[in-house]
Amino acid sequence: MNAEAGADAGVDEDLEADDVVEELGMVVSDVRLTTIHNFRDVAGPGYAIHPSGTMSRGLVYRSTTLTVGEEDLGVLERLGVSTIVDLRTEAEITKEPDMIPAGAEYLAIDVLAGNSSAAALTGAGTFSVEDARREMATTYDRFVLGDQERVAFGRAVHAVALSSGPAIVHCTAGKDRTGWISALLQMLAGVREEDVIADYLLTREMSVDFVTAIRTYVRAEMPDQFDAIDVLIGVEESNIRRSLDAMTKEFGDARRYLVEGAGLEDSLVDELGARLRSGR
Repeated sequence: MNAEAGADAGVDEDLEADDVVEELGMVVSDVRLTTIHNFRDVAGPGYAIHPSGTMSRGLVYRSTTLTVGEEDLGVLERLGVSTIVDLRTEAEITKEPDMIPAGAEYLAIDVLAGNSSAAALTGAGTFSVEDARREMATTYDRFVLGDQERVAFGRAVHAVALSSGPAIVHCTAGKDRTGWISALLQMLAGVREEDVIADYLLTREMSVDFVTAIRTYVRAEMPDQFDAIDVLIGVEESNIRRSLDAMTKEFGDARRYLVEGAGLEDSLVDELGARLRSGR
């Protein structure tokens, strides 16, 4: 999705966060934080859902690491954020801990179940383009086929379902782990697959400065690793399709993935799906 397409979908790049929060904390448009990139509503502009209606906005946000400044922290507090679900590894969290809004519950759930992340591999020394591609493919396979990974994603969705107010789900770059849980929530709500994929690809537009900075550094300091690292920081349609296709083959849909694959109670999943469709 290009920047023009994002604007057509209702993404207003010019709005400041303070302009979109009413006194009562209701979301009236897209929230744009100034100190981190790729922070956005999982429901996008209010994606169309099957058979009718739109996905509810203001319930779940997605993000990168919450290293927010004081002004942005205040925005999150005015939004009434009540749950932070951190999908990163222990090492990632230790290296760069979140800033937690006042009153929010923080849960760290390593959805990689002890396996390496693309972020970790980036600093792991010499590796090839083939190593990087294999790592990405394996990661997206494990999101669906890994027993421990499914249970961990189930715990994350469970936390979202029980959140008394808006929840934030995030990892380091907000693209792979966060991309998958966002896709799960969207599919559970009934968002069309093509919109789920377009939303996943929107990270390219939301992270341009972040990715450019990484590429500039790597080109200067680690030129031999540039192509391999570019694979790890990339946002490719083939990756999310890999997980979506595996979920369809193994479980049929997001609901069965969460109930049969992740072990969540069917009533909890159904209630969450209803909220994602109605906002109640």
